[in-house]
Amino acid sequence: MGTKKLDRGTGLAALFAVLLCVSLGVNAAQSAQNRGLRTRLTMARQRDMTDVVDAMADIEVNLQKLLIASGASQSVSLLGETALLAQHVETGLSRLPLSHAAASGAMKFAGQVGDYALTLATQVSGGAMLTSTDEAQIEGMLAACQGLNQHLTSVSEQLYSEPMQDADLYADASGAWPEAAIAGESDIDYPSLIYDGPFSDGRTAGTPLGLTGERVTREQAREAAAHYAGTTADRVSDAADSGGQFEAFGFTAQTDNGNVSVQVTGQGGHLLWMMPEAAEFDARVSREDCLRAAQVYLADMGFGEMERCFVQEYDGMVVANFASVQDGVLLYADQVKVQVSRATGTVVGAECSQYLMNHRRRTDVTPELTAEQAQQTLSSRLHVQAARLCVIPTDAGEMLCWEFQGDFAGAQYYAYVNAHTGEAEEILRVVQTQEGETTV
Repeated sequence: MGTKKLDRGTGLAALFAVLLCVSLGVNAAQSAQNRGLRTRLTMARQRDMTDVVDAMADIEVNLQKLLIASGASQSVSLLGETALLAQHVETGLSRLPLSHAAASGAMKFAGQVGDYALTLATQVSGGAMLTSTDEAQIEGMLAACQGLNQHLTSVSEQLYSEPMQDADLYADASGAWPEAAIAGESDIDYPSLIYDGPFSDGRTAGTPLGLTGERVTREQAREAAAHYAGTTADRVSDAADSGGQFEAFGFTAQTDNGNVSVQVTGQGGHLLWMMPEAAEFDARVSREDCLRAAQVYLADMGFGEMERCFVQEYDGMVVANFASVQDGVLLYADQVKVQVSRATGTVVGAECSQYLMNHRRRTDVTPELTAEQAQQTLSSRLHVQAARLCVIPTDAGEMLCWEFQGDFAGAQYYAYVNAHTGEAEEILRVVQTQEGETTV
């Protein structure tokens, strides 16, 4: 009897020993696998940062060359290359797990540099040379590039000099690198660039006010991406996700207009942006039909009442900025840029970050001054053709204004007067280019 108990005890001990060895082996294999994944993630992040640093350095060199370029062909080439580099920087930054405070300014600046470079390229290719105002903008961009370059180079050196043994070395609990990891970026003085209509770069800091709804899964986001792109979910494949200011799922959608990249926010499943992978469309559909298609698209996608602000045309696309309307008041901070293919008259792109950042119902849209009273503060030289109420973004927040559209000396202007105090707040001049209207 005792022998049987002993044998049974010995057998159980042996079984436990075997199970322990298996468990330790599994844990060791899992740990090795996790280390491998962390190493690959670290290397990928280092490569992304290196690509961003290299592209920013090239942008700085191009801007320096622009200030001494002697011909239109040379200037157009430099501007086109700068636009592509800026897009590369913006995409690279979106892949890095940077905190909102760390990434928002740099990403916004890179996007503006790219758009502004394209605007100038069209201006120069149309026969007009860079103006003194353009050169001043370029000098401001160059100074900001130099500051950002120094900062990003320092961050890149930190990543290589302190290799991440753990992928979370620079990450907080949410997976985003803390502000301390790239401290100093907020000290960079980014210039204000106005290039595609009034107040096209509203508030970009703080909590996104238009980002509503429950968190969605990747599959729910895939369905949303298919809806935004006008296709079916089985034609939508996974792509790189976005971090930073808006956490979003990334997808590539196959459409009748070619492939489009789509980013859908994790919170609420909102469209963050959509853009065609190739944008060289034949101009077969009229401008007005394309604008109607853009208006219908925004309504179908749930954006509510929107009004067209400014329109441009390039790469066979009609590109229009739309702003939200509340009780007849135009909300310039809540803008969406829509791209429509002139080959088919369908929407192929949209940029919604400004709308998602700012959109909500405003409580202060009742003026203390009438349009006639506000107009009295303007110079009599401005021949006013139209007036309306609007909310404009400012450094301090937002302001209710009367917008006056008028002309002086053959040029079109927009003048903005505070609807409460009567103070003149802003004057913008409309400039016609081959692409369409811009303001300076």
